[in-house]
Amino acid sequence: MPEPPPDSVTPASPDTAKGKATALTWRFFISSLRIVLLLLIMLAWFQRSLIYHPAKVKELPAAGSQLAHAVFDVTVKSHDGLTLHGWLMVAGQTKSALPVDPKTLLKKGRTLVIVFPGNAGHRAYRSHLLHTFGELGVDAMIFDYRGYGENPGKPSEANFAKDARTVWDFATKTLGVSPRQIVFYGESLGGGSAVRLASDLCRDHIEPGGLIVQSTFNSLVAAGGHHFPILPVNLLLIDRFESSRHITAVTCPILQLHGERDRIVPVSLGQKLFDAAPALSSRKIPQRQVLLPNSDHNDVYGPDLPLVVDALRAFLKQVATQVAH
Repeated sequence: MPEPPPDSVTPASPDTAKGKATALTWRFFISSLRIVLLLLIMLAWFQRSLIYHPAKVKELPAAGSQLAHAVFDVTVKSHDGLTLHGWLMVAGQTKSALPVDPKTLLKKGRTLVIVFPGNAGHRAYRSHLLHTFGELGVDAMIFDYRGYGENPGKPSEANFAKDARTVWDFATKTLGVSPRQIVFYGESLGGGSAVRLASDLCRDHIEPGGLIVQSTFNSLVAAGGHHFPILPVNLLLIDRFESSRHITAVTCPILQLHGERDRIVPVSLGQKLFDAAPALSSRKIPQRQVLLPNSDHNDVYGPDLPLVVDALRAFLKQVATQVAH
């Protein structure tokens, strides 16, 4: 039989071509899988840098707050030895150059609001909250989270919960404020810390005066899943802030504020949190929800400010009334 010409090519059999195609497909699948796994590992490793966005400063003295009411620097020592800085605003008191112990200015029976801020910036970004509470005639205190402002440390849900309890102890034991006079105000991610603290206290049969949640979610898992629907957020997320689970144990009065145009935490997630809460407080006060028709996530104290102020005034009056009785 004559040999084929030197430059001719023997056609591959159908089975050989199919095997090569299968091998190429398999190699492509393995390469794609490696890329996906690498991205998931990076997401899991760096997730806290995606959740927490602190603004760092060397110092943040209360004297620079530019608030009309008296504002004092306060500090607490965390469970692991960190010094956490905050501000205490005393309503009805103007700024004074003289050093004054804020404990002498806190009026017995007046409400103290403890603010738990959102995930970005530092406490100076929440001056509008302190101003609003001062104008409503109640005192307010805010501490930056660890890793925020001038505070050392790194943010995490577990440490936030422990630090919140430290702040509570400072308010009740050092400042001498009665538990029923204290209202928690949780903004966005801070709602997770506020709900968790209220829940832990109520489970310990220590009931605060009230809980206000603004623009917050039922869980960080749900919020993450909303923004990253193709990722297995439920499997990857370490800090989960399962507020809808914790709020079931909250027995104090609850007020929810949420913008209907919120694109960061959709109002549907706020609704799930509201639905998970007990319908009545231990004193048979119905929980209240105020939806803000013109507000997005970061402008709640903007177009719907009159609605917000009216809701806060009514809620704080209710808290003061239950303390008096």
